[in-house]
Amino acid sequence: MKNMAIDVVPESKTLHIKKLRFRWQVLLLQTLSTISLLFLMRKMSELYGECSEKFVANSGPDGWCPAYEHTRGLRWMDSNGNTILPDFITGINETGLNSFTMPLILCFVLTAFWVFLQTRGERVQLIVKRTFSIILASWFLLPFLTTWLIGMVSNGPYPPLGNADDQYNHIELMLAPFEFFFELVFFGIVFAPVAVGLMGIWGLSKRMITWATGYFLMVIGIHAMLTFEGVTTAVDVGLKPLSAQIGEATLFGGLISPLAFDLLTVAILLLVFLESGLAVITNLEYTSVLPEASKNDSEYVNQFNNIINGHLIHLFGVMIVVSLTTALALEFDDFLISFVGVLEGSQWSGQVKESLELQLTYGKVISASLFMIVVAGGRFVIPWQRLTGVIETGLSKIRN
Repeated sequence: MKNMAIDVVPESKTLHIKKLRFRWQVLLLQTLSTISLLFLMRKMSELYGECSEKFVANSGPDGWCPAYEHTRGLRWMDSNGNTILPDFITGINETGLNSFTMPLILCFVLTAFWVFLQTRGERVQLIVKRTFSIILASWFLLPFLTTWLIGMVSNGPYPPLGNADDQYNHIELMLAPFEFFFELVFFGIVFAPVAVGLMGIWGLSKRMITWATGYFLMVIGIHAMLTFEGVTTAVDVGLKPLSAQIGEATLFGGLISPLAFDLLTVAILLLVFLESGLAVITNLEYTSVLPEASKNDSEYVNQFNNIINGHLIHLFGVMIVVSLTTALALEFDDFLISFVGVLEGSQWSGQVKESLELQLTYGKVISASLFMIVVAGGRFVIPWQRLTGVIETGLSKIRN
């Protein structure tokens, strides 16, 4: 029998995890996921981060509503007492993108520390956890116990609460950590999914990426429920609702309306963040279960390169196709009505086109349903399988 010679690739191109972490394809997918996450946070803040004009008029600039925005809640706490976090970190006095600068820097620093900690041994992680617990417990107890004991030495025994003189109510010193945690809650409304998402991307955690995705979907769902007309008539929490009408298609040559474009942007950014982040983890999991000898084999290396390069091509291609088909589906009713109007030349198509119901949300659902019916029925006329086969062949040639 002849021994099969295995083509060994250079050390820098092997399928070991430490080498793959620095591959340009892996770094590109992680960078795409990170950029999508940041733009998603910004777009979500624009759409779901405002209070209604009625609420602002009644409550003033320091009133708080459960919007996807952090400075309003921190300003509300600051108006009721001093906040622990400094203003230059929270961005209370900043507007626009400036209010996100320092919190995002903190998110990146926290992510870098967390990823570095994951590369250390269990002993180091245990020491860090215990140190953090000791610091937290000391913050809770030491100021309270120290001032109380000093006060009893100077003035004799007395309870730490319920005294006429506030300087002897030392129990209030234990409230400072709770105030800090409340500040973190307002802070985390916006930046918790960002920090967790960054940790999932660069720390290779599927659970964190899916948690961040679920958080964004939860924000969208809660905002939709709390701004529903039937709910606001009973309980108005002050959120600014999205327009009930999608609006007229004025962007990209009449392809899509501004509101629909914003919502589509949120959906695409969410998909790119999720797909890119999970793709890196899935591909690295595949290489981690390979035998050690296969990680140096050129055939396995070429197979991995084909898989991840194909994933990049499909990612861009699918997102472009999804964006175009979604925009067409939302305006498909206009296309059908215009088409019927050209054939018949009657006023019926114009009257239906001006119908208010078609501009509402459920009108766009009808439009998308009509698009799906036409596409599904088109398989009896258009050879979809042959077309997709031609596209796949073209992509394979480009990839090779």
